[in-house]
Amino acid sequence: MKPTIIVLAVLGLMRCTEARLTLAEVQAAEWEAYKAEFNKTYDEEQDPLRRQVFEDNKQIIDEHNARFAQGKETYEMGVNQFTDFLEDEFNGNINGMLSDDIANLGLFHGVSVHLDDNDVHETETELETDNDHVDWRKLGAVTPVQHQGHFNNSWAFAAAGAVESREYLVTGKLVPLSKQNLVDCCRSKHRRTLSALKCIKKMGGIDTEASYHYRGKAHRCHYKKKHAGAVVSKIYQSRPGDENSLAHNVAKGPVAAVISREALRFYRRGVFHNPRCGQTPDYAVLVVGYGYGENSGDYWILKTSLGTAWGEQGYLRLARNRQNLCGISNRAYFPIVSK
Repeated sequence: MKPTIIVLAVLGLMRCTEARLTLAEVQAAEWEAYKAEFNKTYDEEQDPLRRQVFEDNKQIIDEHNARFAQGKETYEMGVNQFTDFLEDEFNGNINGMLSDDIANLGLFHGVSVHLDDNDVHETETELETDNDHVDWRKLGAVTPVQHQGHFNNSWAFAAAGAVESREYLVTGKLVPLSKQNLVDCCRSKHRRTLSALKCIKKMGGIDTEASYHYRGKAHRCHYKKKHAGAVVSKIYQSRPGDENSLAHNVAKGPVAAVISREALRFYRRGVFHNPRCGQTPDYAVLVVGYGYGENSGDYWILKTSLGTAWGEQGYLRLARNRQNLCGISNRAYFPIVSK
């Protein structure tokens, strides 16, 4: 039984059998259970401060979920590894990672563009797609969700994920690729998915996860081409700001994208739709599909690197065709892998 289920069961029993239990005692039990589940440890000075932040955020979550229960919200909030973070701390933990500069790429008129080092080529493809639902997980084209830890490495997970899936579509073999390879060998002023994909192409490949394990912190690069699990020959960008273009490209395979961090902080399940979500590129994801819900409308299926305890087993469903919510289609890239 999962810790969360155990905690809820214990708290429910206490509320039923101990009518004398005070609110403060319940909150104390919730705080201790939260720390145990997410492996949080604080000293005597830090603990009361963190607990207050947790309880303030928990109130936001509870009020939102009351509206969700009334059908006034399309997604449910829940506690996660960020619930004892102040907003500025959460922003700092997620922010500062991904600043893809597309201002110099000009205007786009196709679905996607081929990004070479010195030029941009438009593709001649139709925007429409006949698929109402696409989910590459069900077709075995997506590796399991991983946890990036206390490191801002979502860009590496998204880039590697896009190559993993596109390699599967060519070879029929799903091989986890090394995120640490990218963290160590693809350093740039702005850590970003596009830079990572270009780096893979320049290196002549990306090593397998089995040969180059993830540690999080950057170390000396020790990429070995003999351990490469995939080779990138070209990189394409989905037409910026165009969700129809992104859907067309996702129908052909998973695509790496970048969203604003507002969607991540309290999300638990459902289709995230908050018009206040900005379009600042903060966090990289892998778009593994899209679909439609009778109550929620169109949505994207996004794979994160926040672990399976976050969101829907590590996935976020984001409202689709809602004015490019969270900037989902602004910076979306996919590779072409060599056979």
